[in-house]
Amino acid sequence: MSKIWLFMIVLSLIVTAIFMPSTIISTMMNAAKMGVTMSIEFIGIYAVWMGFMQVMDDCKLSHKLSDILSKPVQYIFGKTDKETEKNICLNIASNIIGLGSAATPYGIQAMKGLDKGEKKANRAMIMLVVINSTGIQLLPTTVIGMRALAGSVNPSCILWPTIVATFVPTILGMILVSLFYRRKRHG
Repeated sequence: MSKIWLFMIVLSLIVTAIFMPSTIISTMMNAAKMGVTMSIEFIGIYAVWMGFMQVMDDCKLSHKLSDILSKPVQYIFGKTDKETEKNICLNIASNIIGLGSAATPYGIQAMKGLDKGEKKANRAMIMLVVINSTGIQLLPTTVIGMRALAGSVNPSCILWPTIVATFVPTILGMILVSLFYRRKRHG
C-alpha cells in the first residue's frame, strides 16, 4: 500500500511540476496547512462523540444497548460471550452514528473475542469485517462535520444518500457471507 501512495504522490508532483511549476510550493504548503487545521478541528468533533461513548459505557447504557441488539447479534454472529457481544453491539452502534474511529477499539476487542484460535478467520469474524467495512450509518457525523468545516451551505443533505449507500452494501455483504458459508458447508 505504501508503494501505491508513494506512486500517487510522485505522480502528482510530476504533473504539478509540468503543468503548474510556479504553484508547486504554495499548493503543498496550503494543503499541509489545511490538513493540520482540519485535524485540529476534528479533535473537537471526536472528543464530543468519544466522550459520549465513554459516558454511555460508564452509565451502563452500553449494557442496555447490548441487551437490545443481543438477539440480532446472536442471530448474525452465533453464540458468543457477553463481553464479545457487547463489543460487537458498540462497534455497530458507533458505526451507525458515523464514528468509525470510535468503533475501531470495540471492533478489535470483538474480533479477539470471536477468534477461536484457528489460523484462519471464521464466519463470525468475516461477518464483522463485512459489517464494519460497509458500516450502516444513520447519522454520518464525521462527514457532516467535515462538510460543515468546509463551509457547506447544507452539510446534512447527505443524510438519505448515506443511509441508502451504506444500508444496501451491508445487507448484500451479509447475504453473500451467509450464502458462501452455506455453500461451503454443503459442498
